[in-house]
Parts: sequence; C-alpha cells; structure tokens
Amino acid sequence: MSNHDHLLSQVPFPWQDAHWRRLDRLRINNQLAHAYLIAGSAGLGLRFFAEKFAHLLLCAQPEAGRACAECKQCVLSANNQHPDLLRVRPEGTSRVVKVEQIREASEFLSMTSHAGGPKIVIIEHSHQMNASAANALLKTLEEPNPDSYLLLVTESISSMMATIRSRCQRLQFEAPRFDESLEWLQGQLLDNEDGVKLLVAADNQPLKALELASSDAYEVQQSFIANVCDLLTGHSSIRQCVTQAAKLGEPVAVGYLLNLAALLVKSGVTGATVITAEDPRVSRLIRALDQAEHSSKAQAEGLLRFYQSALDGRQQLASSTNLNPQLIMESLLRQWARLPLGLRT
Repeated sequence: MSNHDHLLSQVPFPWQDAHWRRLDRLRINNQLAHAYLIAGSAGLGLRFFAEKFAHLLLCAQPEAGRACAECKQCVLSANNQHPDLLRVRPEGTSRVVKVEQIREASEFLSMTSHAGGPKIVIIEHSHQMNASAANALLKTLEEPNPDSYLLLVTESISSMMATIRSRCQRLQFEAPRFDESLEWLQGQLLDNEDGVKLLVAADNQPLKALELASSDAYEVQQSFIANVCDLLTGHSSIRQCVTQAAKLGEPVAVGYLLNLAALLVKSGVTGATVITAEDPRVSRLIRALDQAEHSSKAQAEGLLRFYQSALDGRQQLASSTNLNPQLIMESLLRQWARLPLGLRT
C-alpha cells in the first residue's frame, strides 16, 4: 500500500471527525450544499478529507458513514478511475489553476453521470486560481447542476474572491491539541523517531510532521532556521538562506520566519522561556537580544514590522499572480538582516 493510500485509509483523522460527522448527517438527510470550502493549514490533511468524502458520496453501499471499499464505484475511486470524479490542481510547474481547467470542470459537472450518482469536482489549491478561472468558477457556483458537488481545498482562504467564499459552505479545520497530534503521530513513526521534535518543527500540523520524518526536510528546515538566526549577526548569507528556502518551498520558509519573529517578540515582551534545548541557535539569539544595546520595546517594534511584511509576503505567494518567489524571499531576508535589534556582531 502506498503512503497516500495508507493515509487515505485513516480519514477522517481524529481532528477531522466533527466535520466528517456533520457532512455525513447532511448526506443522509439529502441536505448537502452544492459547494464546500475545505480550509485550513496544509499539514492537516485537507486534500485527503475531500478525496475520502468524495469516495463516500460515490459509494453504492456506504456503511456507518464510510465508503464500503468493495463495490464497483469504490474500486474505481481507489484506482483514480471513477468517471464521475474530477481532480483539478495546478499542472506541471505552474502555480495557478487556469481558466481552461475550470471550464473543463464546469462542463464535466453538466454532463450525465456515468454511474447514475453524483458528479464531483475537487479543486486543490483553489486559492491559486487566476482571475479568469475564479470568474469562470463563479458562474458554475451561481448556476449549480443538480446532484453535483464542488469541494474546494485551500490553505489560504483570504486569497480567494469574496464572491466565491460567499457561495460556498465553509469547513474550517483547526490544528488539534498538541497531545492529540502527538498521539496520532507516534502511531505512524518508527520507534527511534522523535515525535515531539518533529511536531514542534511542523507547528503542530500532524501530516507535515510525518512528511518531515520521511525526508531530509527536517534537516533542511533546521539548517534554514539556524542560518536565519545567524543572518542577524552576519554569520550567514542571504544567498544560503534563499537556497534553503527554495528547497523547503518559499511559503513554508516564510511560515518559519513568521514563527521565529513571533517567538522573539513573545520572549522579549514577556520574558517567557519558550525555547527548548532542541533549538540552540534560537536560544542563543534570545539571550543575545536580552543583552543587546537596544531596548526590548525597540526590538519588538522592529520585529512586528517585519512580521507584517512576512504576512504580506505569504499573501503574495498564495496569490494567483505571476510572481517570483525567490525575489519575495530575498526581500524579506534583506529586511530581516537589517532589523534594528542592537545585536553585537
């Protein structure tokens, strides 16, 4: 069984159960909306939720709120061959969902069902539709076809057109409590893997933590954070950080910058010890800030200005415009390196 199939078999994950039960009740009572926005952080398994619920809708003989996994419809779904299910995502190296893809999806929904059941379209990264695609989708939302469903998966709901958001029912997924995330994660890891370390690094997003465990992404992430810390004292270069950010993915790297800035502000303002021994570079940076020439107020103001710039950068990266992620990253890192923190280099 592939890793994808293994994870799909576990849906709904524990933190998804409430939304799943709500949708299943609506399904049983024939009260489902035409379109749903499945929103939240990427590491919470949103795509898996959408796919598994589509399988349930297509199943010929669902049992106890689950697809039976045995009927012809379930077999077709499991093999990505169901003729009444279409998945839309940015193609190839493109960052955007294009208007041609949305037009194809709209035509797909208007056609007669092959199996006599519903027609379903899953749009992944739906916040990355370009303007033409978003407008084309809006027409489909305004004139829905009977017995058809749109499942829009997004990690940046604020980047979507307000008119699209208003025409969809929203399912907002939140990260579970840390102990709940850890309990699930430990069940997926090998005995020698540190679930706490991975979950902290993944900002309490269980599937993201699992991804870190199965690749060298954790080491790249730790190296990126270390170099970003050293950048403030001139002991690393913007080029090094940009290269590592590209390996992580610029949106992920900006997330780490946001977390680090927020952590430094919290430590400076409250004096709270919020770092563990797992983060020696960050711990040293916090101590350096305590001994710096500038006041904690001046440091916090600089960090908060940077935090807003990083939020803007993340919004740009999530948008559907043609942009250069590397240039956004370089700009943020230059601003980071010039923060007036009063550190001794």
